Amino acid sequence: MEQTPDGGAGRVPRETQIMSAELGALDGPGVGAMAPTLTAPSLASATRAMREYAGLISHWATKVNLVSVNDLPYLAQRHILPALSLRAPICAVRHANIVDVGSGAGLPAIPLAITLPESQFTLVESRRRRVNFLRHVVRQLRLTNVQIVGARIEAWRPSTKADIVLSRAVTDAENLARLARHCLAPSGLLLVTTGPRTANRYTGLRAVLSLQDDRLKQAQAFLAQPDRESHFGG
Repeated sequence: MEQTPDGGAGRVPRETQIMSAELGALDGPGVGAMAPTLTAPSLASATRAMREYAGLISHWATKVNLVSVNDLPYLAQRHILPALSLRAPICAVRHANIVDVGSGAGLPAIPLAITLPESQFTLVESRRRRVNFLRHVVRQLRLTNVQIVGARIEAWRPSTKADIVLSRAVTDAENLARLARHCLAPSGLLLVTTGPRTANRYTGLRAVLSLQDDRLKQAQAFLAQPDRESHFGG
């Protein structure tokens, strides 16, 4: 019997609190519009995986504290499609190895990994129950390009430096650079999504590029590169 994210064992039922219309937002122009380079068979497979992922989040959300209960009926519009909106800027730069800091429910990394199967994703999360959930997702969706690391980013030492270190509403770009710079390749980039409660600080960063997409709603996304001369003390 497989261990479930809450420490129990057994099969995970597929009941969901997501509205059918919300799941429909992932079909047709939903995922396809965000991943236009996928072939028709790959798009169909990615959409099925995204639906299953949404069901897993819905089932475990309250048990593992993954997303707000109020967000569950709108999971596609508020979480999955905004995560996929980062795919285009990622594809515009080198993206062979990507690290997601404080991955939580796997957003934005899991939707990105589903639609970028040639990229290797490492999801770094320090909370044990969320780590268990992420490992469960990887098994259920058979994501061979995803590994889960149960650690704090500042304590983890990767064997391969990342082309992109991304973070969703965890911290601002300046603090992410301070915490995760040791994980980043010399020419690597930070991709940071900040929310209403996250400050936007850029000291010690260069090439800051603001990304605009209607799906990000109140959030803002930035591509930035740490300045090699900065040490981010403090």
